Amino acid sequence: MNDIIRKQIKDVIVPQSNEVIRRQASLPDSYDELPNAEHGDRIEKNPFFEKTRNKKAPLKNTNSTKNTGGHGVFIALLFVLIMVAGFFTLNYFASAKVEIEPTVLSANIDHDFTAKLLNEGGDTGLVFNRLPFVEEKLKEVPATIEKKLQIKASGKVKIFNEYSKDNQRLIKNTRLEDEKTHKIYRIDQSVVVPGMKVVNGKNVPGSVEALVYADAAGKEYNITEPADFTIPGFKGDPRYAKFKAMTIPGSQIVGGYNGVVNVPSDEAVKVAQDELKQDLKKIVVEKARAQIPDDMSLFPGSIVIKFEEIPQDYTSEEDTANVVMRATVSAFFIETAKLTSRLIEILFPENKNNAFLIPNLSSVEFKFIDPVDSVVPSDILNIRFHLSGVVKFVGKIDTQKIQSELAGKSKKEFSQIIIEQNNISKADAVIRPPWKNFFPSNSAKISIKIITK
Repeated sequence: MNDIIRKQIKDVIVPQSNEVIRRQASLPDSYDELPNAEHGDRIEKNPFFEKTRNKKAPLKNTNSTKNTGGHGVFIALLFVLIMVAGFFTLNYFASAKVEIEPTVLSANIDHDFTAKLLNEGGDTGLVFNRLPFVEEKLKEVPATIEKKLQIKASGKVKIFNEYSKDNQRLIKNTRLEDEKTHKIYRIDQSVVVPGMKVVNGKNVPGSVEALVYADAAGKEYNITEPADFTIPGFKGDPRYAKFKAMTIPGSQIVGGYNGVVNVPSDEAVKVAQDELKQDLKKIVVEKARAQIPDDMSLFPGSIVIKFEEIPQDYTSEEDTANVVMRATVSAFFIETAKLTSRLIEILFPENKNNAFLIPNLSSVEFKFIDPVDSVVPSDILNIRFHLSGVVKFVGKIDTQKIQSELAGKSKKEFSQIIIEQNNISKADAVIRPPWKNFFPSNSAKISIKIITK
């Protein structure tokens, strides 16, 4: 305290008023406002005064409190809005998923059936249709044997009927005469040439393809250029001028030979032919299946195949030869819906009014009762066949009808609606969001899944 500078006390005149003179309660807020700053420097360094000066009571920020409260209300409102928006969004995108197990029946069939050609037998009984086509395949084999050969040239022609609207049958071995060379060729099988048709006011001749063979062996019967033919058997008849034949574009009449050449052994040819037949069977079955109409069914046993060896030109000096097999095919398709109804009638007559599918129908064994391979396929108007094996029936579900009937209905009504449907053994439904008790009013938002066990 000795360092403090003392000043001389002077007399002070006290005012005569009653005003109380009060001492300043504390030091000024700012040290810079103190008078005589140079003396203040020494006081500032004193810890006693420094501590006293730095102690300040915290001031309350009333504006901050108000802002915090307002912010909390805003968050609460935003949360409520989000919840409400989420609720309406979930309801807007509400959906339902229905899983249905159809009725499944199974039984063994062992029964004979009769079917009529499509458009020939009316709408009462079973109906079939026929798909004809030809497939060829070759195999190269060693030619090790010298042999004198007499081979008739062969190839395809198209025969035209410009005579009348009636069909014309040509029997097997009907003669065709080359208009240029006058050489004779004969058709391999009996054929029916369709009658003329009127298209846009004009007569369009009916036509059919046929395989022909030369009347004699020899290279001179080979035809590599387009050729026209008449039918000598019609000479003196008006049909002679109205029935014509011609080689098919891209097809030739070849293979004729009469002389000594190198040929494969009979054993090598037999082995090659057997292999080609097996390959052709697979090819024609796949080809027939690829052309099954949507409303028809095909059985492996309903495919009729005729095999024939195609004569080859053995005049080549090569040490190999090609063995070629041709498969002439007739695939018989049976109308699915009518066959399914007939099978239900036989096996489960109590369900004859319900719609069913047969997923394993093609695995049922099909056999022709009457031989068809010895008959001209185009002449077949009726077929009799036998089916045997296990048939599995799966109830057909009308999903659109169920969707329509469930739309907007309460979940409590689900069981009753399902009971009223046909061919359903079990069903379950899940509605989203979980708190909804009604199916969406929009049937498109109701998905149906068929589960077959």
